Amino acid sequence: MYNLVIVEDEDLEREALRKILTENFDCIRIVGEARTGAEAVALIDSCDVDLMLVDINIPIITGLDVIRHLREGHVDTKVVVTTAYDYFEMTREAIHLKVDEYLLKPVRTQALVSTLETCIQQLGADRKCRVMVARLGELADQNAYQDGVALVRRHVEWICTQRDYPCRDVAQNSATALLALIRAKGLRVSAALARQVTELRTMSLDDRGLQSVLGVFLGLADLLFDVREEQLDEAGSTVQKAINYIERNLSKRVTLEDAADYAKISACYLSRMFKKTLDVNFVTYLTTRRMELAKELLAGTERSITNIAKEFSYNDLNYFCKSFKKEIGVSPSEYRRQAREGQGGAPGVRMATMAEPRP
Repeated sequence: MYNLVIVEDEDLEREALRKILTENFDCIRIVGEARTGAEAVALIDSCDVDLMLVDINIPIITGLDVIRHLREGHVDTKVVVTTAYDYFEMTREAIHLKVDEYLLKPVRTQALVSTLETCIQQLGADRKCRVMVARLGELADQNAYQDGVALVRRHVEWICTQRDYPCRDVAQNSATALLALIRAKGLRVSAALARQVTELRTMSLDDRGLQSVLGVFLGLADLLFDVREEQLDEAGSTVQKAINYIERNLSKRVTLEDAADYAKISACYLSRMFKKTLDVNFVTYLTTRRMELAKELLAGTERSITNIAKEFSYNDLNYFCKSFKKEIGVSPSEYRRQAREGQGGAPGVRMATMAEPRP
């Protein structure tokens, strides 16, 4: 539901607006009506407002004054101005205050409905962006890098499905919100990455452009996970850094030596610490993580088994299938079939995904 406030000093106009809203929108809740600017300010201060219909010509505390007050604490609220006069100066000031639409009285039903439908689509997209950013922040705190990458990929794919709200606007708004979170954590963002965020609105969204958009989001996500790694306690940080390296390189050929170099320790020491902390050796952990992610791709995408095998650096399909069956208990094709039939996943899973070392 979206909360809406009506600010209108004429009783008949206010009733007409209320009638249009109740007859055309199940998702809008009128949380208050104001006849004066003072009443409107009180309403704004007392409740969350997603949408506001405001007569710009109300006396004393004008509609513009009300909008200025709104913008002090509700920057994302959608504002639709109604007025009986087409004053250029008022229109210009309304644009400065980020008014979403400007309708002349008498307000036509179709014009208002169309305007509010657009506002609702934008609000829905903005909410989804905020949820994504918040969730990515949580995943960074949990060091769940691969889950973070998967979230970013799904979000970019969702952006490209938008039709009513321009895709590029959604992309830039999402990236800007993510940028704000990164800066709130005290991180510095390179000028090049910040420039790419501002250029999202003009990027092509064909296959090549999509990869560029994804690259911007993954770059921002990496910053979040980098700060988490810097904040790791010394206790257990050696193994955790190695795990981070594995998580970020599951699609590449990863060796114990590579992970040890990344953690700045010897391979022999890392091997012992892995066994001591996680109760499994390095290769077992690496294989388990790859197979757990392969399960997700088999169950949730249409990608071929060959393609999924290559995703995790298995160039030999037969070897991948044997490794998968040894780890999970069934072949990749059988696992996909069972997952699609809704049997709750394949039997015989021998090891759960390990995301954190045990104390």
